[in-house]
Amino acid sequence: MDTNEHTPRPARQRPGGRSARIRARVLAATLEVLAEVGYDDVSIETIAARAGVHKTTVYRGWPTKADLISDAIRDRGTRLVPIPDSGSFRDDLTALALAVAGTMQSPADQRMGRNLVAASNSGESLDQRSVSFWAERLQLNGQVVERAVARGELPEHTDSNLVIEALIGPLFIRLLLTDEPINADVASAIARLVAAGASAPDS
Repeated sequence: MDTNEHTPRPARQRPGGRSARIRARVLAATLEVLAEVGYDDVSIETIAARAGVHKTTVYRGWPTKADLISDAIRDRGTRLVPIPDSGSFRDDLTALALAVAGTMQSPADQRMGRNLVAASNSGESLDQRSVSFWAERLQLNGQVVERAVARGELPEHTDSNLVIEALIGPLFIRLLLTDEPINADVASAIARLVAAGASAPDS
């Protein structure tokens, strides 16, 4: 008799599970297509084909194109722009600026960013989702300011949204308006300026 006949087999490990892997493929495909064709020409069918899934799979997870793109952008921000916590306000600002700049350096990333901003200001259903996304990101990134206030590095009345806007605004100006380089040196210089300004005593 085979002693292994009634021995339970160990369950196969599925890191993240099939659903998580499919979701990751769909979100990655969404970003690729958005960078290539722009919001107006993005279709669920194209994304499904790129991800290697049936379009009904995509529709089950994301009923509309705006839902899908919003989720893809939010997921990308979470992965690529984590909230730093080094114990130093200037170091945190520098890490944050470097992370944001890192999402704008490749030609594909730049096209995607420009296409997304254009779509967010076109009256499409993506508008309100974009407002919600940025409110969420400002709140999350604002933690570096709130922690600095708690440590005594910044005045108690410091406006966290204003500090973060001052940090990332110049990067978006370069992306959308001037086409000047976006690199680590620029990001670090912006962080130094913002840190110095935020830390300066009131006159």
